[in-house]
Amino acid sequence: MNKYYIFIFIFVLALTIIFSVIYAIWRGRRDEQKLLSIIHGSPIPNFVISKEHKVMYWNRALQALSNIKPSEILGTNQHWRAFYKNERPCLADLIIDDRTGELEKFYANRWSKSKLLEGAYEVTQFFPDMGDRGKWFRITAAGLRDAGGNLLGAMETLEDITEQKVAQDELLQRTKLESLGTFADGVAKDFDGLLTAILRNVFLAKISASEEDKILEDGLAVAERAGLQAKALAHRLITFAQGGYPVRKIENMGPVLREAAEKVFKDSNITCNISIAENLWPCEVDAAQIKQVTENILINAKEAIPDGGIVELIAENTTIGTSIRSLEQGNYVRIIIRDHGIGIPRKNLSRIFDPYFTTKKTKEHGGIGLGLAICDSIIKNHNGLISVESVVNSGTTFSIYLAAKTND
Repeated sequence: MNKYYIFIFIFVLALTIIFSVIYAIWRGRRDEQKLLSIIHGSPIPNFVISKEHKVMYWNRALQALSNIKPSEILGTNQHWRAFYKNERPCLADLIIDDRTGELEKFYANRWSKSKLLEGAYEVTQFFPDMGDRGKWFRITAAGLRDAGGNLLGAMETLEDITEQKVAQDELLQRTKLESLGTFADGVAKDFDGLLTAILRNVFLAKISASEEDKILEDGLAVAERAGLQAKALAHRLITFAQGGYPVRKIENMGPVLREAAEKVFKDSNITCNISIAENLWPCEVDAAQIKQVTENILINAKEAIPDGGIVELIAENTTIGTSIRSLEQGNYVRIIIRDHGIGIPRKNLSRIFDPYFTTKKTKEHGGIGLGLAICDSIIKNHNGLISVESVVNSGTTFSIYLAAKTND
């Protein structure tokens, strides 16, 4: 009888152990499926690699960002392909290999320890080949450990901060321009006053010189021309600093734009295709200043295609919601100037509105790098926006937004 009970006890114990193991395996797989579901369903691009640097998980958001399917990448060590042209370690790889001392080598001045998670690291990096114009990401990576603290792998996530970076850069740009504008305004006004006095005395000296004193007369003529050029520069600095004191009234933009195009492309081998909406909304602007802005950008487009071609000048109505942070919501006239020329290198795009920055190899008369800075200043003082997109050897597009006067 005792042997019978012992047998039953052992049998029940064995069943209990078997069911416990089965339950543990089921529970583990269920938890793994739950974890996998969370990873794949996350809107934040992320991936997980093992200690051997093999990709274990590659979520849908990262698939959409990189155009690399999980079936192509799982089980390989090719995760770097999503971010770099040539093979190199990602942040997760450095953590797995305990090579965080080399972070400066790969992410110079762009990395830091995470303030939220011990043992995690953050990197801010620009990826020029992602999206149409490149993207900024905040990368966070941390090691994955079991209950005993043993390293199992590492997880890396990417947070798109492109809009945030653009907004920060725009704010910094505005702050720099406002500071420089205040300085330029004061200097230019003092400079203008001094030049006025100098030119007045040059004029008096010219009319006082005898007809026989040819050398003196020629020298005074040269000084007068130089003085007039300097005075023009002073006025351009004032325009940059203050937008040229716009005198606004409600204008139909069509004639203003057509006049600018006619002036720039007269007797030119370049065709300007003009497309202006029939019902284009009027704007309250200083017509002369907007014409100056249009002419300046059209000249840039003309210079981008010296061998001839087509420049597009488009004016259309548009309503801005929250898509452009620096503009208030409302109705706008959008002026688009597009060429298909040499383009602007990506590294220069953020600087083209800086005073005295120019991409021209030779500075012709008046080409001192103030043109686009003045355009930006004028449009800013009209509470508008000027932006640029460009691809080298494909062309450049400038977009100008001016608040429309409508009955809405």
